[in-house]
Amino acid sequence: MTEKDYIAQLFRVRRERFGISDDIYWGWFNPDDGSVEWKTWRHGMGGFANILRPLGFPCDPLPICNENKVPSWLEIFRASKENPRPAALKQINWKQTYAYSPDSMRMPEVALLTREETIALKEKGKNQKLNYSNLAFSALNRVVAKKLVNGDDPYYWFIGVNIRGATNIRNEQFNQVSGINLPIYPDSDAAHWQQQMRLALKSKSHWATWKLANIGKYIGDGGLSLVYRLSTNSSHFAGSCSVMGDWPLPDERNPEINDNRLLCAAGPGTANYPINSSLVGWNGATTLTLKLHPYICENQALIKTLVNAWRDEILRDL
Repeated sequence: MTEKDYIAQLFRVRRERFGISDDIYWGWFNPDDGSVEWKTWRHGMGGFANILRPLGFPCDPLPICNENKVPSWLEIFRASKENPRPAALKQINWKQTYAYSPDSMRMPEVALLTREETIALKEKGKNQKLNYSNLAFSALNRVVAKKLVNGDDPYYWFIGVNIRGATNIRNEQFNQVSGINLPIYPDSDAAHWQQQMRLALKSKSHWATWKLANIGKYIGDGGLSLVYRLSTNSSHFAGSCSVMGDWPLPDERNPEINDNRLLCAAGPGTANYPINSSLVGWNGATTLTLKLHPYICENQALIKTLVNAWRDEILRDL
């Protein structure tokens, strides 16, 4: 039986019927002048393999998760009952919003953590028993909240979760990323961020998201369109955070890296998920990429200011 990418179906329906782009921006960041020649693709981690394999990097096998099967709805229900999670309203009180047109989308901006800074960040995480990504994204949250959000109420971030290896999907190009919604306060630290991450994973929230995202298998394009139209006005998040891995993948066949440019990428976003952020490891260093939707961003300069502030917040206590 031919496999079908139902996540791609969902994105296609949004794109064709609602004009919402699902483009993932990627490029090579030049640390000498800060320039990036941006390109796009529409699928997950397989996109990096498509970029790097022509350059001689095997990228095989792609990283997998530590689970080996998709749980049933009953297993998900039991896990959620055993690991109750705090909730927040799916609304966020932005300080300012703007009218926008589909052709007024903003471009990503990039900041760099050098190899030495990346080592220091990961060492700090190890010493505090925190994942370095939770240190990084909690820093972003504080920067964003101070500049863009009113009040102290919690709101949600969407965090990507790699489920490759558990889905039994054979085509590596298919999207095999799910996600979890984290209720976060404007001043949440990395420990709180990590606590919410662990609780969400224990509750199998990412599997509930995965199953719901694949619902097009049963309701088709028309059903997906109806569900999206009914839900879009009631669900508003700060945005998404993606750990896109450390590249190139370890392999004795990898060619020598003589170019000082670094890989970077940022996921798609909407007015409902207006902030898109990512960490991409390249040759020991890390690129921080930030993209804002014009719904909350008046100009490109704001994104540059915020991505640099994000970097500064990460480095503050290293």
